Formats: sequence, C-alpha cells, structure tokens
Amino acid sequence: MPARFSVLLTPSFRRDLERLPTGIQSRVLRAVSRLEHNPFGPPGRVKMLKAKGVGQWRLEVWPYRVRYDVSGCDVVLYRVRHRSEIYRD
Repeated sequence: MPARFSVLLTPSFRRDLERLPTGIQSRVLRAVSRLEHNPFGPPGRVKMLKAKGVGQWRLEVWPYRVRYDVSGCDVVLYRVRHRSEIYRD
C-alpha cells in the first residue's frame, strides 16, 4: 500500500485561495487532494524548483501555481497565485 501524505494549509495559502474565483478554487482543491497520494508527480504538473526558500515544489493548475514543500509525510502548501505573480517574493 503506498504511503499517504498529510496536506497542511498555511494561513497565506488560505488567504490566496479565498481570493480566487469559485471555479478556480475547486480546481485547485482537486489538484491539491492528489498530493496526498504523490506529491512528487506527475511530470509536467509538478516540478522541483531551483530557487532557495520556502516552496521548493510547484504544482500547476493552469494558469495558477501552488508552491509547497514536502517534509517527511507532510505536504505544506504555502501559496497559490497566478503564474505571473507566484515567483515574486
């Protein structure tokens, strides 16, 4: 049986999510729920970033991006923003 990960939402992720349109919110939440089973794939949708700091992984929910880290069996979600804004911080 594959390992199951716990998805943890930070306050900044919750704020970002609340600002999105309702349809996008549901798409992001569906995509995030898949991280419980495999936070390292599928290729193309999930990518390890080269930048330093929090959010070393990126999940694509076009045209939005979710930045997160994997620590043990926890997936910590930091931000969800439009692709033109997510890397500014």
